Amino acid sequence: MTLNQNEIDKYLDELITKAERQIDKMFARRLKELRYQLLNMQLKYAKGKRLTYTDLNKYNRMQKEIKIIAEAIDQDFRQLLNIIQELMENQYIENYLRSAYLYEFEAQETMGFGMPALKVVQMAILNKIPQLTLPAVLEDQRNTLVRRISMDISQGLLAGEGYTDIAERIQKSVGFGAVKARRVARTEGHRAQVQGRLDSAAKASKHAELKKIWDGTLDSRTRKAHRKLDGTVVDYNGVFVSIAGGKGVAPGLMFSAADDINCRCSVLFLVNGRKPEVRRARNEEDLNYQRKLANRIDKYMENGLTAKQAEKKAKKEVRPPSLVIPYMTYEDWYKNRIA
Repeated sequence: MTLNQNEIDKYLDELITKAERQIDKMFARRLKELRYQLLNMQLKYAKGKRLTYTDLNKYNRMQKEIKIIAEAIDQDFRQLLNIIQELMENQYIENYLRSAYLYEFEAQETMGFGMPALKVVQMAILNKIPQLTLPAVLEDQRNTLVRRISMDISQGLLAGEGYTDIAERIQKSVGFGAVKARRVARTEGHRAQVQGRLDSAAKASKHAELKKIWDGTLDSRTRKAHRKLDGTVVDYNGVFVSIAGGKGVAPGLMFSAADDINCRCSVLFLVNGRKPEVRRARNEEDLNYQRKLANRIDKYMENGLTAKQAEKKAKKEVRPPSLVIPYMTYEDWYKNRIA
């Protein structure tokens, strides 16, 4: 059984997907309530069969309804802020500690990792560009959604549309808002995820030689620039340069919208020249063990066994040494570090 950085990334990506589902449910609920409010406006204010702009514009009715909508959406975005903030904190902490677990076992050295303080985490995941902080981005999206819904109602009524047509306009706007919110969750969650691994590696670099690799998610949605970067190895403190215009220490931290938004690539670290992975209690990479095993295999092959038969017999007789750090599960390692 092994554990490596790619498996950690897969686990963390699943957490992002769970957050996206929460966001979808929140926007679906808002759409349902907006449809109910629109129907209620028809029943309260319409003079004829259809609600008209004139009907709704009397006595500041329009302003009052939009205020109700704005207050409800404001509550939604407060919830959205909490969802994404919690996601980012979890992404950072989980990658920081899970990566640390790998680095210690690969380097065979206890490196003194512990649970990072919440304030340290919050500072680490804070976007250093003021207008791109999470509250600022979500406030802009909230204001845009309120404006769009207000225009949907006004333009629909001015065009003589009924409930169904206006409801379709609102559905498109809410759907647009949901897409943008999911994009923020994935982009910011990914950025926090990468930052957690970078900070974990920074501590590990005091105990081992580290290099980093750009690990691209290679499928039909992968940017051309990131296909080119896939597999690129740089020094621990080095930077990656993208043909899309970005330059930075890791995927998601390239300081370029063309590179960072919706990026799904990861950064991996080589520890003392190897991709770290945790193996069970025997160290099969030990050079002395490998030498003894090879000699025993050669001996049996000289006696007429096939390579496969010789290897099978030799492995029963030549045992790898125990790891310097005895094998333990991540859960046990985690408990020891935060105790």
